[in-house]
Amino acid sequence: MVSEGKTIPEIRESFGRAQTEIVHGHKDALEGMRGEREPEAGAYLDRLSDEQRMDLMREQKTERARESHGAALVAYTEALDRYAGDLSRRTDELRGRLFKVEDAGALSRAALATDTEIGTLLEMAAHAGNAELGRAAFVAAEQRGLGDLMARYFDRLDPEARTLYAEWTEIPPAEAVERQRENVGVLLPEPNPAGLMPFARATT
Repeated sequence: MVSEGKTIPEIRESFGRAQTEIVHGHKDALEGMRGEREPEAGAYLDRLSDEQRMDLMREQKTERARESHGAALVAYTEALDRYAGDLSRRTDELRGRLFKVEDAGALSRAALATDTEIGTLLEMAAHAGNAELGRAAFVAAEQRGLGDLMARYFDRLDPEARTLYAEWTEIPPAEAVERQRENVGVLLPEPNPAGLMPFARATT
């Protein structure tokens, strides 16, 4: 039995939204800093030269940008961990529902059968109402890419499995999640202090 939790598409969509919010939130924070033209108020600010005020503003912005970047990295890592955990749990649920065969004899028989014999096993299972034999034949058909026999299994023995198998095919490979971890620096690069300073006003 598969739980009523999030499906694979829902898990991916949820992570996509979280990813977008984190990245855009950090970029918006940097853009807001870039538009600031004065350092934050503090003691003796009025005694600083223009150059000193500019240096102070750069230091303040750099510190705030690093804090925003650090917070974004933490939030992204937590979101990615949740994503990986949700994917793993749902994958285990689907694997158990679609492919788990308790009858080792039926599984061995299906594994050693020819393609034609797998079709015969499916027919026998459907006629006898033998879910275990049918699932064993389905597992063998799926491993061999026998789409017509898989469709026959869905039609004759387990209509619900058709939707669940479609979901199974949408599970991203484990290496895709690891690449997202490795590429976090592309999504959230270290802030560039020079890019935080306001553009010079045009003069006439």
